[in-house]
Amino acid sequence: MNASNMEHMMQRLNATMDLAERRRTAKEIIEEITTPARTLKVVSLAKDSLEAALQDHQTGELGTYLDVNDPEQVIALIEIVHQCLEAGGDLSGFITPIAQLHHLDRKESTKSDTELYLQYRAAALLDALLAAEVPFPDEAVRLILAAGKRYVMDQATEQYICSIHWRLADSGVNISGAIPSLVAVFKNGETSELVHYSLLALWAAVRQGYFNTPIPDSDQSYQVWLKHLISSGTYKLKKDEPNQLGIIGCLIETVRTYPELKGFAAEYLEQCKIREPKRPTTDFQHDLKQYFSLCRE
Repeated sequence: MNASNMEHMMQRLNATMDLAERRRTAKEIIEEITTPARTLKVVSLAKDSLEAALQDHQTGELGTYLDVNDPEQVIALIEIVHQCLEAGGDLSGFITPIAQLHHLDRKESTKSDTELYLQYRAAALLDALLAAEVPFPDEAVRLILAAGKRYVMDQATEQYICSIHWRLADSGVNISGAIPSLVAVFKNGETSELVHYSLLALWAAVRQGYFNTPIPDSDQSYQVWLKHLISSGTYKLKKDEPNQLGIIGCLIETVRTYPELKGFAAEYLEQCKIREPKRPTTDFQHDLKQYFSLCRE
């Protein structure tokens, strides 16, 4: 397919309001992303289309968009761009606009199903960009961290948000402002995936020392959330939890980093009636025995 045909398809996608035709056209464009030259062309066309779709839109106090005129169109463009990433395209120019879309700055209850899906697709793309180690501009990071203090209704989107914070923390970005919401997601544990990714983010925050960050307008630091992390993690060890090995690893890291909490951790083990393995045979039992030893020191 030549460049003019690609441009025609993109124009058709942007012009139509028929959902079935838009999806069909987006699928056709995605199927054409097969060579570096086509990928480069689609990236350029999609960037122009996204900028036009978002022109003059208002942003809220977080810096993310309040809404978009045609969320279905923007979703189609994000899906096309995601395929460009998988084909090796340079998406550096998309990162900040996508960060402005990953959390529409309104109450979740006021958003349509289409807007919730838009948030999901934007978060999925941000996570994929981080996984591909694409450098993020400071503005995009700021937008993500600001929105990370809010709760998301959709569990699949929340999972990506937790994963994004984990990847940022691992790369050296201080995610301390998101610690309260991450602890809440970990504690509530609506799905094993949410527990897994919120745990990874919190574990990275422990390793990087982000719990030591002062809470704005307070004389305390985010260390006040460490007891919540320990109590929630210890309680989850009582259950048939698929994330047990990760949880005990995080608890070990926590009491090693903050030895002043060993007494509290030991008390909570007793309160939850968790017994020390005498002859451990599994990795989890070996780690649990090590945790008991650390709490006694």
